[in-house]
Amino acid sequence: MTKIKICGLKQKKDFEFVASLNVDYAGIIFVENVNRKISKIEAEKISNAANKISNSPKLVGLFADQKLEYIKQIYHRYALNYVQLCGSENNEFLNELDIPFIKQIKLKNDINYKEIFNQIEFVKSIGGLVSIDTYKEGHYGGSGKLINLSHAKKIIDKYKVFLSGGLNSDNIINIIETSNPWAVDVSSGVEINNKKNICKIEQFVNNVRSVKN
Repeated sequence: MTKIKICGLKQKKDFEFVASLNVDYAGIIFVENVNRKISKIEAEKISNAANKISNSPKLVGLFADQKLEYIKQIYHRYALNYVQLCGSENNEFLNELDIPFIKQIKLKNDINYKEIFNQIEFVKSIGGLVSIDTYKEGHYGGSGKLINLSHAKKIIDKYKVFLSGGLNSDNIINIIETSNPWAVDVSSGVEINNKKNICKIEQFVNNVRSVKN
């Protein structure tokens, strides 16, 4: 069954609702100057809640072009399961992480498959996971712009990756049926007015799980 990640959670109550749905991954954002950045207080609350929930979603902290020491500090402070790197972090940086990670790769229109496959191979060779997302200038992710599904499928056919970029409950069934990704990742697609909406989250999760793959 396709794994599910709900990203950009900012409040404990939303995390607990996601956990009640037995979602696989929950993302909280530590990137500076983005509207989904979590406060220290709420990050602490979510971390404590995760520790008390049996079979909790794996907690993922998102970062972009931030210092290695800071990322490791946050990873340990909030007992994260993974860090997700959404910036221009190079292979040397990834090699020095030494903590479980997900590397985001953004797909441009003029895609270079060889370059992307090489990057994925490197990430996997050092034990990392990969997320593919839409490229949109000025955005680290969560833009709501639908990923190029033709480009994405060529990657999904070769590798187990998180698929993100413009997913929502209206398009997710068709996307899973045609592309069969290992995991799907949603943020803006389960929001109303930039806030998480539990009805949209539940509908998205139900639609993903309605597909027999």
